[in-house]
Amino acid sequence: DTDMASESTQERASLLNPDEIVPEVTNFLTKHKRVVGLVGAFIVVLFVFTHGHSGGGGRGDGISDGSMKKDGRLTFLRLNSSPNWLPLSYMVDPPDYFEKVPSDLKPILHNPESQGVPMECPAADVKGASGEQWNEYTFLSEKMFVAKGCNIYDAAVGTIALSVGGYSDFASYYYRQILDPGKTAGLSNIRGNARCAGREAFNECDSTKGVNCGLCYGDNNATMSPGYRQSWFFRMIGDSFAWDTENPLCPLASTSVTKKPGEQPRPRYMTWTDWKPVLGDNAWALLTGPAQVLWQDCKGQAQKIQEDAPELKLALDFVTSLKAMKAGDTGGIYFCPRNTYYAMYHVDIGSMVSTENNASLLAGLKALRYLLKRMKNSLFKDKIEEIDDLITGIQKFLKSAYDPNLGYFRTGGRYDVKTGVLNWDEVFAVDCQSWLGSVLGANAIDKWFGHKTAIKIWEKTKEVAGYSKQPNGMVKGVGYSKNDVTQVFSGEWSLGAANYLKILATDSSYSSGTKSDLLAQANLIAKSIKEEMTRPVKFFAESAQGVLYANKRYMIPEDLGGWWTNPLPSRASTAWSFLYDANFNPLHLQGRFTADYDM
Repeated sequence: DTDMASESTQERASLLNPDEIVPEVTNFLTKHKRVVGLVGAFIVVLFVFTHGHSGGGGRGDGISDGSMKKDGRLTFLRLNSSPNWLPLSYMVDPPDYFEKVPSDLKPILHNPESQGVPMECPAADVKGASGEQWNEYTFLSEKMFVAKGCNIYDAAVGTIALSVGGYSDFASYYYRQILDPGKTAGLSNIRGNARCAGREAFNECDSTKGVNCGLCYGDNNATMSPGYRQSWFFRMIGDSFAWDTENPLCPLASTSVTKKPGEQPRPRYMTWTDWKPVLGDNAWALLTGPAQVLWQDCKGQAQKIQEDAPELKLALDFVTSLKAMKAGDTGGIYFCPRNTYYAMYHVDIGSMVSTENNASLLAGLKALRYLLKRMKNSLFKDKIEEIDDLITGIQKFLKSAYDPNLGYFRTGGRYDVKTGVLNWDEVFAVDCQSWLGSVLGANAIDKWFGHKTAIKIWEKTKEVAGYSKQPNGMVKGVGYSKNDVTQVFSGEWSLGAANYLKILATDSSYSSGTKSDLLAQANLIAKSIKEEMTRPVKFFAESAQGVLYANKRYMIPEDLGGWWTNPLPSRASTAWSFLYDANFNPLHLQGRFTADYDM
């Protein structure tokens, strides 16, 4: 592992000028990452994060001048990591947050058996677990993911903020030392490459009989088991497989399990259980994030990028995987491989085609295409044509996601491969409006659906999901979906909405007065985030600022994914907040507030 990491560091050095890297510190981190203690680790981290190289000038190509390097939000993004440098999605602050969650805000599973059998427990033992034990297991699982987990999208948007802020060395570490090797300190494989043994949805395999059905990518038997580099990453990764908390679902095993004959019984512990390779998270982690870091590294001079740069290889391998995952002739790409375990959606989830996930993919493909064209390397001619074809199909799918009768983009639907029909869900989700609007742009939306449709979509978003509606018609932010009663304030999704509004105010055919109003609304959201959602945090003696994921603990509706929000400092919210103030649109390679590129 040390040799692999050292080679990766040397490769990256070939991308930059000698005065733009800190090889002594980078090599030290690589060589000693497994042997330094927790305190020593943070001392090293503080040093390298303080002395990382800065970006270029604030030019039209989106290259930062590093003038915001001391911003407290960047400090949070740099230091909120595990001792092994894995970026964490959240900071549990206060540390006893989960211990103080009231009982009425804890999970209540009405049909425990529908959740399946956790891999760490014998099936016979789980059958003896009570509903209360299932509830405790679900709550402890959430605590483990929040406290110890890295969502690969969160990490990717964090790397964009870090590279824009002048810390490209640290941003690149995530791709070169974690994703490219495909493992963490405690998980030997973070890709979903289990060979397909049949699709459960078509009764080709039955996992309830103890068979490992694997993961099946797409609908073509010849390509359902892709190569390792074309397998998607799990959306959540961590540095530990097991957690030192007894698993409440194994009440029988806790008194009967021994390592070897004659040893004392030991309990079964909670283990990592989130094994979901999801399209949108991978699009950020393998396209948008790597392209942005490379762009900042080369200071907009793409011809300097090495053909074998790990970030570039990750992106190209991911593009290769997408053809197999096309959902018929819809133009869309499937949400995840078939057989992905997704609780109540388990068997059917592989047929899902997600609007937001395809929007994320579109942004990443457009960024990578622009990067490859600017590299001016004939080796990528066929790959650019492949990307062109994917972009055409995804734009077709996203156009069909809009329902003029509803006045918004639907969340997606399930594709029936036997009939060739996509059955749409009509659920409203904020990110399906803001991210789609950001990657399509007002001009395309209005051309397809009529003048000012892009504004009408925002008005619909305010109506359904607005937080703290003001007398002048503006809102301080948004929630996730229907929000008239709960009034949840999402940090990340509100900033995504502000990003969309800024695009409408910057690149549209609207009047100057309309643009001014749109920008004022965007700035009010950003201001409200600072006033209500930004809080000071500390890493030993280092002060930082984190932006909360949400203003309260709230269960997002199951038809949107069904996860809990928590009022905790969030990597995604903090990164989006920094990027907004840096005047940088993360959905565009040059950070411009437009959906278009000057080819």
